[in-house]
Amino acid sequence: MYEVNSLSFSYGKRQILDDVKLSFPKHKMTAIIGPNGCGKSTLLGHLSQLHPTDAITLDGVPLQTIDGPTFSRKVAVLAQMHDAMIDDFLVKDIVLMGRYPYKSHFGNYTAEDVAIAQSYMDQVGVSHLAEEEMGHLSGGERQRVFIAKALTQQTEVLLLDEPTNHLDMKYKVALMKELQNFSGTSIVVLHDLNLAARYCDHIVLMKDGKVLKTGAPQEVLTPELLEPIFEVPFHVSMEEGVYHLYY
Repeated sequence: MYEVNSLSFSYGKRQILDDVKLSFPKHKMTAIIGPNGCGKSTLLGHLSQLHPTDAITLDGVPLQTIDGPTFSRKVAVLAQMHDAMIDDFLVKDIVLMGRYPYKSHFGNYTAEDVAIAQSYMDQVGVSHLAEEEMGHLSGGERQRVFIAKALTQQTEVLLLDEPTNHLDMKYKVALMKELQNFSGTSIVVLHDLNLAARYCDHIVLMKDGKVLKTGAPQEVLTPELLEPIFEVPFHVSMEEGVYHLYY
């Protein structure tokens, strides 16, 4: 799985990541949390090959040596920003693009590809939007389409940057349960700490480009650790074996 060894990164004179060392557990869901500007999305960008580096390996292979098609068959990425140029595309065509890494160079999508895309549109709840143009959708609907596209890739790893953004509570909970049931590895940047507490197996807490602590939710999402960082009071409880965080 992903190993990060002494990763540092700067924009000009601004240090974004500072000597980050991490291991992400396989077949688990990891939440990367921390205040705005702490480096969460930048770290995820490095994991998604957005920034070349020799400080990260994936299953023992240097990340920067993995070619694009191979990486896309192994890792699906949901970024925060989406290109406005896709506004004229139909929903069903965007989701089907998740099968692109498996398509032959000059070949068309197969009936199996279409069936896979349809199954994830059903699962995420966007099938009724299949013939709609992306530009006509709400922010939450667009987000669900991109989630369906990522799942359609059928990869071993999901990298998701704020996947619950714009989603109604019903869909937030449905997505987190979907990720819980995912048989591969999920690495998710989250602002909602209660979702991280309830649904994630592993937590990475960051501040000022550094990793402060990693571990199970009960070990990391504690008032003692969180209150100095977020500057609000926190309370925790365990209900029917589920860890809850309140603020």
